[in-house]
Amino acid sequence: MSADTLAKGHRQIGTVREMAERWGLAARLDRAASYGPAFREMLDCAVVVSRRARTLAGAAYAKERRIVLNARLLEQGCEDDRDSTFIHECAHVLADLAHNRPCRHGASWREMMRLLGEVPNVRHRIPYLSREANAKIIWRCGGCAQAYHYVRRPRRRITDCYCADCGPKNGQLREEIPNE
Repeated sequence: MSADTLAKGHRQIGTVREMAERWGLAARLDRAASYGPAFREMLDCAVVVSRRARTLAGAAYAKERRIVLNARLLEQGCEDDRDSTFIHECAHVLADLAHNRPCRHGASWREMMRLLGEVPNVRHRIPYLSREANAKIIWRCGGCAQAYHYVRRPRRRITDCYCADCGPKNGQLREEIPNE
C-alpha cells in the first residue's frame, strides 16, 4: 500500500506481522496458524495509524488488507488498549478471509477472538476515546440536565431537537462548549 493511497491523516507503520513481533503479540496470533492462507494473508495486512480518529479505537478492512488504529493507542501507557484493539481487528480480518465474507461481530468473529485469547467484546470502554472526553459540543437538556456529546458539530439545528427523556415540551436543549 503506497502513501498516496492512504486517507488523509493516516500513515502506515508496518504489517500485522511486524507489529505483532514488535508488541509481543506474535505468539497469540500464531494460535490461528491452522487457518493457513487466511492466516498468512492477515499477517501481510498493512497496519495504519489514524490521527483523525477521535472515538474510533480501530477498524479492519479485509478486502483492502488494512487495519487502522487510533494514534492515541500508540502513546506510552496505552499498551493494553492498543494490544486488545489490535487483536480485535486482526480477528476481523482473519474471520473475514477464512470465511470469504464479512463476519462483523458474529459467531465466526467471536470464535476467532477466543482462539486469539481475547474476550469477544464488541464495544471498547477506553475513557480517553469516549465521546465525553472528545466532545467539541455538548447539548444539555433544560429539564433533566442530560448531556448529549458531539465530536463534530451536528448538522441539525438545536431548535429542531429535544431530550429523548423529557420530550419536546420540557426537553429543550442548550449548547455548551466543553473546557479544553
